[in-house]
Amino acid sequence: MKKLLVVMMAMAVAVSFGSMAMAKDGLSVDLGFAWNFNGADMGKTIAKDGEEGAGTGAFGDVILSDQTMLSIKKSAPVYISKVKEGGSMQGLNTALRLRYDFLNSFFARLGFVYDMQLTGGEQEATLGAFFGPVAGQKVKQTWTYGMWAIPLTVGINVPVNDGKLNIYAGLGLTYYSGYWQLEAKAPAGYIDLDDDGDTFDGPDFASAVNEKAKFEVSGIGFNWTVGTSAEVYQDVALFIELDATVAAGMADAKLKSPAGQAAFGLSTIAYPVNLSTQLVRFGVNYKLPVQL
Repeated sequence: MKKLLVVMMAMAVAVSFGSMAMAKDGLSVDLGFAWNFNGADMGKTIAKDGEEGAGTGAFGDVILSDQTMLSIKKSAPVYISKVKEGGSMQGLNTALRLRYDFLNSFFARLGFVYDMQLTGGEQEATLGAFFGPVAGQKVKQTWTYGMWAIPLTVGINVPVNDGKLNIYAGLGLTYYSGYWQLEAKAPAGYIDLDDDGDTFDGPDFASAVNEKAKFEVSGIGFNWTVGTSAEVYQDVALFIELDATVAAGMADAKLKSPAGQAAFGLSTIAYPVNLSTQLVRFGVNYKLPVQL
């Protein structure tokens, strides 16, 4: 944020003492796309950390990370014979925005942003021969996320060559709403229901794991952007920008199954939801034939 303020101050100086280049004031609409490489900031949890919970899983942690699954498979395939890595959730972040340039040096922008998961987050481990009657059955952990937002941004625009090239920076507020969700499935006996240290004794076979926990948040956050656009045809410009959003909160979810409740030792669990992003966005801008 400090770097952004320095950039904006430098741009303000450029606006005050720079050339007499004229920006194309007025309304425009833009459509931009960015790739979110770490949806809901859960990549580290999925790939490395997992979740210990109450420590009642067959391998201790009730939610296994990619690293744990692969380590067990490599060192002791009698416990886990096959692994499908999930990796971080990744998705397409799409922004449709209306922009108003005014006074040759400033802009205001209102938009709608939708972040949709397209890949990642699907983990699977096949239990090995050690587990006897459930050997060959699978432990599945499916992570999903989604978010939409309405950002309002105001900032400074520096036109070059009569507005054919523009450099801009701004900051503002964002209303956001989003979630991340985990759906876990495993054979009966995988979770130690009676917490006696033996996951595959009689009582533990009473309930298979079939649990879904969804953590949702909404609220007001912040946004900032730094970018540049270049006109490629009359009233049509291409842009590239660094577009950031700060959006996070705490959420809780109820665990409905006996296995889910035994996994965490609670019927309701709370977890942070971090929807913040810092994305490189590419797109196109079209100046509308409207005079205000």
